[in-house]
Amino acid sequence: MADQQNPYESPSSDLIVEQDFEPGGLLGEPRKHPFGRGAGWIAGAWNYFKQSPLNWVLMLVVLFALIFLVALIPFIGQLLINVFYPVLFAGILLACRDLDAGKRFSIERLFAGFSIPQRNRLLVLGVLYIAFSLLLLFIAIAFFGLIFGVAGMEGGFDDPAAAEQLMESVGGTVFLLAALIALAVTIPVIMAFYFAPALITFNDLEVMQALKLSFRGCLRNIMPFLLFGILMILLSILAMIPLGLGMLILAPVGMISIYVCYKDIFLQE
Repeated sequence: MADQQNPYESPSSDLIVEQDFEPGGLLGEPRKHPFGRGAGWIAGAWNYFKQSPLNWVLMLVVLFALIFLVALIPFIGQLLINVFYPVLFAGILLACRDLDAGKRFSIERLFAGFSIPQRNRLLVLGVLYIAFSLLLLFIAIAFFGLIFGVAGMEGGFDDPAAAEQLMESVGGTVFLLAALIALAVTIPVIMAFYFAPALITFNDLEVMQALKLSFRGCLRNIMPFLLFGILMILLSILAMIPLGLGMLILAPVGMISIYVCYKDIFLQE
């Protein structure tokens, strides 16, 4: 019997993996994995990184430098970053696919997303991300407005001492409740957008289809993602110790891990 290939191990440069990335390669339902799989996703991403570490680091530096420069544009800088980030991230995903095909990639691959047919849908995805972010901001403002409105109706704003006493009595509870509400709203949005760029780029899905399928894939793998998140937090702490230089390695590994997870959850073997 032939040896089974490690699902987390990317191919060596002289091996071409026969993996279908065309529409139709998706499973009917996202694959569900056990808790320990979260560690395997990080290990799989490391296998991709170590094939071309210098290119990955340089690609990260170029990406972050570009984000920094665009952020300096008054008023619209942050909006432009959010709109174009899915297109740039598609370039990272395509670089991962190059390694799967036994090819090397160059830093210019970061901009490959601008030349693929799915470019416009990726831009729409970025616009939707801005819309959801604004919605979350509106919910936060409305929540705190409600709290301060109640305080005002109780006469807290007319009496500084009463206002201070009110904030001391409910302040901790309010902020804890606000944090829980923020998590309850933010996490589903992150789940919906997490795999959407990959599903659009490789499987030619429409934007809403990609968002729904990404959400289902994350929902079916909550437990391995919990382990993945814990390990990434611990690794981030370690990466920050040597003057933060470890992030030059961990950040690309984190981005590559999305590709590894995507293949492991959504694609037929």
